[in-house]
Amino acid sequence: MRRLDMSKVKEILRLKFDVGLSLRDIAASCNCGKSTVNDVLKRAQNANITWPCNLNDKELLSLIYPPVEARKAAIEPDLNYIFNEMKKKEVTLMLLWEEYKRDHPDGLMYTQFCERYRRFKKANQISMHMEHKAGEEMQVDWAGSTIPYTEPATGEEKQAYLFVSVLPASAYPFVFAYKDMKKPNWINAHVRAYEYYGGVPRVTIPDNTKTAVKTPDLVDPHLNASYAEMAQHYGTTLIPARPRKPKDKAADENMVGNVSRRIIAALRNHRFFSIMEINQAIEVELHKFVNRPFQKLEGNRLTAFEAIDKPALKPLPATRYEYADWIDAKIAFNYHVEYQGFFYSVPYCHIGNLSRIRATASVIEVFVDGVRIAAHKRNFNTYKRYTTLPEHMPESHKAVTGWNSERYLSWAEKIGPKTKDLIARVLDSREYPVQTYRACMGIMRLASNYSAEVVETASKEAMDTGTCTYKYFSIILRQKALKETDTVSEKVISNTNLRGAKTYVGGGMNA
Repeated sequence: MRRLDMSKVKEILRLKFDVGLSLRDIAASCNCGKSTVNDVLKRAQNANITWPCNLNDKELLSLIYPPVEARKAAIEPDLNYIFNEMKKKEVTLMLLWEEYKRDHPDGLMYTQFCERYRRFKKANQISMHMEHKAGEEMQVDWAGSTIPYTEPATGEEKQAYLFVSVLPASAYPFVFAYKDMKKPNWINAHVRAYEYYGGVPRVTIPDNTKTAVKTPDLVDPHLNASYAEMAQHYGTTLIPARPRKPKDKAADENMVGNVSRRIIAALRNHRFFSIMEINQAIEVELHKFVNRPFQKLEGNRLTAFEAIDKPALKPLPATRYEYADWIDAKIAFNYHVEYQGFFYSVPYCHIGNLSRIRATASVIEVFVDGVRIAAHKRNFNTYKRYTTLPEHMPESHKAVTGWNSERYLSWAEKIGPKTKDLIARVLDSREYPVQTYRACMGIMRLASNYSAEVVETASKEAMDTGTCTYKYFSIILRQKALKETDTVSEKVISNTNLRGAKTYVGGGMNA
């Protein structure tokens, strides 16, 4: 059996012990076989792993998948027998596999068993009939049609995008308009939908849209981290619809069509000037829609929701979910990570490691191997882009790479006094010198492409203007180099002993 990623192992444990899902529901959510889920749970039990799991990924891997001896080739199942048995009432592949494993304990695992059977029957594949239970699921999607509105300040016409959700057991919808279909709005729409329904379904079924699924796949779609975190907060399980499988979301596809006809068409002659106006109008039309009697059944969508879905929904959590963005970031040599142009420190021992950044509107958290190593209040001050905690620094600000303030000053001194003054000014421009190391390194690399005379001239001008930044220095340096080129082009220089600033970079000749 192939090894699962540790994030999926943790999700299986969460869904079992925190949410209380069955093996079948966990398998559907995690896109793996029930036997795989059962195997993970047995391994966790044998390793005495409890929930919540406080192990990092490496520790969990060593316990869940310890080294094992090579297994003998498994005995193949009798596929003709299985095919005939499957025609009988109440017989399932799980039952037949359990009987097979009883006779052959070292035989195929459930996912392999099912794969053999799928290959055998080939053309006899049958789509599952979807039966919807009360409060079991919510299906979500973006409507294909949009509603136009005019921006009052500019007169520009824009389009509002409609998020649509439906509880298929009662066909009860929720609709909300947004200015775009980006991930923050996608997740906010789910939060609003749960609050609108007054509860949370056990399963949420999105389409394979980019805002929901990071890597669309028929068998194993990878969910966006922010989306998965939102689902964990509300205790719902995300099961993306399979690509090109419309039956997976038949209720939602039909509801999208109803919304287009009933709500969007009803508002076609309205002129809107904001998203808020559109949502106010949608609320009115949605109220009419859910109170309209069914054509073939008694009652309407509202009465059906109150009688069927509402009592079965899980309660909302005590707090509303706060959107968090997740990104990967390598920890730089100055032991800081970057998020949207701002820099946050981590313990210097993690230099060079790959980290995961979790960013909310107020907090930045940094994780390595699933363990949080740093947390900061989010910074929005463009005049002070570095946030550094003293406890994250090495002794005497010594970087593991060997670059420190003294070495930058030593390099600059070899070029000339003005360059040394410039580097000193840059080092003093922040609360901690390490916050300037990226700028110093940038200046050093720029200077390596020009003569020492040009670098000195540019450094002097930067000092004279009081603008000692990497960006300004790069502009001045190029300007000075162009002037020198224009002058030198009129002369013939034959002295091969001239050396530029690059001679001194990284402890070069006579450094």
